[in-house]
Order: sequence, then C-alpha cells, then structure tokens
Amino acid sequence: MLLPVLLSCSAEQARGPEPESEADLAGLRVATLTGTIYDIELSQRDDISLQLFNAAGDILQSLLNGIVDVVVDDEMIYNAQIRKEYGIKIAFKGEQEFPTAFMFRKDDADLAEACTAVQRRMVEDGSMQSLKDFWLTDRYAEVDSYTHIPDDASGTPLRVAACAATAPISFQVEQEWYGIEIDILRELAKQLHRPLEVKYYEPASGFMALKTGMADVMCGGVFITPERQEEYLFAEPYHHFRPAYYIIDPDAEAQKLGLIPWFKKSIQKNLITENRWKYLTNGLLETLKISILAILLGSVLGIGLYAMTRSRRGWVRAIANGYNGFLAGIPELVLLLILFYVVFAGSGVPPDIVAVICFALFFASAASDIYSTSLDAIPHGQTEAGLALGFTRTQTFFNIVLPQAVRRGLPLFTGQCVSLIKGTSIVGYIAIHDLTRAGDLIRSRTFDALLPLLVVTIIYFLLIWLISALLKMATPKKISL
Repeated sequence: MLLPVLLSCSAEQARGPEPESEADLAGLRVATLTGTIYDIELSQRDDISLQLFNAAGDILQSLLNGIVDVVVDDEMIYNAQIRKEYGIKIAFKGEQEFPTAFMFRKDDADLAEACTAVQRRMVEDGSMQSLKDFWLTDRYAEVDSYTHIPDDASGTPLRVAACAATAPISFQVEQEWYGIEIDILRELAKQLHRPLEVKYYEPASGFMALKTGMADVMCGGVFITPERQEEYLFAEPYHHFRPAYYIIDPDAEAQKLGLIPWFKKSIQKNLITENRWKYLTNGLLETLKISILAILLGSVLGIGLYAMTRSRRGWVRAIANGYNGFLAGIPELVLLLILFYVVFAGSGVPPDIVAVICFALFFASAASDIYSTSLDAIPHGQTEAGLALGFTRTQTFFNIVLPQAVRRGLPLFTGQCVSLIKGTSIVGYIAIHDLTRAGDLIRSRTFDALLPLLVVTIIYFLLIWLISALLKMATPKKISL
C-alpha cells in the first residue's frame, strides 16, 4: 500500500499557471500561512481560492502535490538551494513591504523599549546589517553548522514564544535555536543580564502564551497590524518583508530517483543531517512520560470516581455523573488549553505536568466506566459462594471477583490506553516537543512531508503494539482459589 505513495515522490511535477502580478491570481488556488499579514490581505479577495496552513513545509508540499497553484510567503523563506531541489521558483514579488517586529504585553512597556534600544544600537554599530547580510540572503544556507553563543547570565529567563521554526527567522538545530530574530533577542537578553529561553508555539497558542504571561516576548516573523497594536506592544520594526509568489518551475529538471536512492537521500536529509533523529527520540520519551503518568494517575482517580458513583448519597453520585458527562462533552484539546492558559497560567507549573493532569482527568472518567462495566458483569452469586466457603469479603473480592473483572475489563482498558497515547499528539499546542511535534520540527527544516510523517507513524504503531502486548500478557489466564 505504501509503494505507490513512495514512488509518487519521484513523479514528474504538474506544471501550473505562471502569474506575473497579483492581479493574475484571480481564479487560482493560493496558499499561505495562518495568521500572517498575507493571510489578512488575501482573505479580502473573493476572486481566489485561499487555503491556509500552519507551517512553511506544509504549504510547499501543497504546491508540489498540485493542491494549490501559488504559495505566498516571505521572499527569503525558500532559498536558492531549496528552490532548486524542489523545482520551484519565484513568479514575482509583491510591491508592498510589511513591518516585522517583536511583540510584548501591554503592561511590559519597559521590555519593549529595551528591545527597541538594543535594535537601534545594533543599527548604529553595523551589527544589524551584518545579521541581515547573513540571514536574509542565501549565505546562511552555505554554512554546515552554526555557532552557539551560550548564555552566561543567571536568574529569571527571558521567555520567548517562537511561532516559526523555519530558517532564517528562527529555527532549531540539535535543540539549539538560531536565526536572525534569535540573534537579536540574544543581544536583548545580554543587555538585561538574563538567560534566553525559547519555546516553539503554534501561532494562535503563541498569542495566548504572551497574553497570559507564559511568555515575555513573541517572535517568528510577527507582522504589525492595527488589530494587534490594540492588544499588544511592538518594538521598533527590525525589517520590512516583501511577499514572494512561488510556483512550480516549468524549466526545472525533474529529479527522477528510484525508490532505493530516494529512500537513502531522505534518510540522510531527515534523520542523519544535524542529528535530527534526536528530535524523534526525545519526542518519544516525552510522549511515553506523559502517557504513562497520565494512565497511572487516571487509573487511581478512576477508582475514587467509581466509588462515588456507587455512593449511597445522591449528591455524591450526582457529582460523579456530572463529571463524567462534562468530560464526555468537551474535546481534549479544549481542556488542555483551558488548564494551561487559564487554570495554571502564571503558576509556574511545567507544561508536561499540565498535560499529565489533563489526560489523567479524561482517563479517570473512562477508567471509572470500565471498572463499573467489569465489576457489574460478575454475578453476585460469585461473592455469595466465596463467603459460603469461608472467605472474608476482602478475600472474596481479590481472589474471586477481581480476577474475573480484570479479564473482562482489560481489553477495554487497553483500548483507552491506546486512545490516550494517540491523543497526546495535541500537546504541541502548549509547547511540548512530543513525538508528533518532533516530526513537525524536522519537516520545518527539510520541507519533506513524507518520510518524517512515515517514521512518526511507524513509531506510534510500534509503541501502541508494545503497550497492547504488555497489557495482554498481564491478563489473568485462570482463577485459582
């Protein structure tokens, strides 16, 4: 089943229209990033079919796969090397330039002013132009590795919500952050004698992180708009970006690779280069940690919830039933965001602990239903028989009733464990680098959609298969009296 998909990677790319101006976009399918100024500008046009994506790699793949005709993004996002590799070109550049700056909370004017002061100093001493000459040209793509400047300050970190993980704005290499905006923020952190702490957020989550105090500054190619100026403060723009309109290059030489050569090249690019396989191993450990802790905590909470549903007091049963009904009616992502950005906002509770609490609450509700279904399935005569044989109620429960209940309930319990593990793929919304987010970070660097997603899929499958096998091995085979 996978063979046709793999072979399609070397198929000849479809040739789309070649617009020469923004007026020529009429009737075309256009893709851009959600929340950017290009999204705002293009949304006002009713003569195009606009499609929005969350990552530069995703919109590039939509162009390569023929889903859209034109991609709109910053003029330096896809450098000459990437354009040659994927057979795309810049059809034309937009006439208007848009200011880009760092964003702060309204009550943090001192930090915004400090950032502006640092930028002005960098302009005066020429270091700002040096950064632009390196990062905003193709020079950075010719460098095999980047120099990391360690933070020598201590104390409260300068927390950065980076809403882009794409070169040359802000991106990761082996857990370290680089890019023009990161270099500017390092100068700001140095000026404030504070270490720099960068976390990647989805754009919408980045706004929430800044608003609720989870971050001090937001970066990632943030454009200044009147609506954002009403809610946030901006430092002085450090650059004005122009949009570029990318299309399939009809004159590009198609790279027809066989399955084996393509696979070797993809392995090298997505896993070996810059030790990108570490993203996957670290993400897997994060997924395992959150899943196991949530299952253990949820199982214990589920016992208490089950006991409440069997209480003789009506109000206790009403609370338990209301809890189960409430969690059954809301998505996991909604509760995760509420816990992180509202309940635990400003508390200092780490994101991974918030994720464990969220999934444990959902698992407790499911576990309570499993306990109820499994125990109620055991005839009451089993208990009476045990008591008649001289067992105490405790001995009867643990030696007769519980083993039978486990055999009936473990398949349901296994299914809930599998569902929880797959559900943890949403934790990237609160800046946790789990297995799914690891694949996203790799795709943001390589612009390759197939292999990272394929590897993440295989890892999830093997992980769930292993968990299911271990739980199956734990199922009691027979009951001994």
